[in-house]
Amino acid sequence: MTEHPPLLQGRRWGQGAPMLLLHGFLGDHRDWPDALGQQFDCLALDLPGHGLSRTLSVSATPAFDEVVAQILATLDHHQINRFHLLGYSLGGRLALHLAHALAQHQPHRLLSLTLESTHPGLTDATQRQQRLASDAAWHQRMATEANADWLDAWYRQPVFADLSEPRRAEMVQARLDNDPAALAALYLGTSLGHQHNLRHLTLACPVQLISGARDSKFRQLAEQWLQPGWQHQVIEGAGHNVHRARPDAFLATLRPL
Repeated sequence: MTEHPPLLQGRRWGQGAPMLLLHGFLGDHRDWPDALGQQFDCLALDLPGHGLSRTLSVSATPAFDEVVAQILATLDHHQINRFHLLGYSLGGRLALHLAHALAQHQPHRLLSLTLESTHPGLTDATQRQQRLASDAAWHQRMATEANADWLDAWYRQPVFADLSEPRRAEMVQARLDNDPAALAALYLGTSLGHQHNLRHLTLACPVQLISGARDSKFRQLAEQWLQPGWQHQVIEGAGHNVHRARPDAFLATLRPL
């Protein structure tokens, strides 16, 4: 008997065409603007180790296929066939793998793909090995240090340079409830070093990339990755986490979908 993948938990709200929301590392369903429900029937899933899915841990490395199977099983559970897909950071990279799987077997299901601050994948083996070594060091910190200590260090990385000290402390406090062992397993299992290079993925549906004007690394990645027919929205006054920094401007980018 084939064992079914475990279901991811989260929140569903709103009305309109279904939209699947995948948060970034350390986030959960609460990160997304409530106003999304004015435009879409939203299903915001919590990834393994996070939020309402904190007791669920991935068992494989790499873990992309495992999490994609969990997402697909959860969509089936909610009887969602065709849907818009929105992913942020790690959620964007998982959205890419989900879009790749659907393009091969069920291309009609994806209505649109929106990727916020998302890396398309590394281009050579040396880069991947360097990233795996860096992520292994973070994995070790997650396994051995107090949550508050490694979380503070995490939010002091250059990609989060736009955070003020009070905002950084708020982010650390908000993430203390996640399961560190399950977080560490997902983090290493979905390392950028394990990710497929999907920058040449072609899709039949509309695709847009969103980046913050203050996030030069991911803004430049999006500019280099942009394919004919795709859109790239650069949001002023925002860094890596656009939907949190500028929710109104973020929501405005989704209206034409």
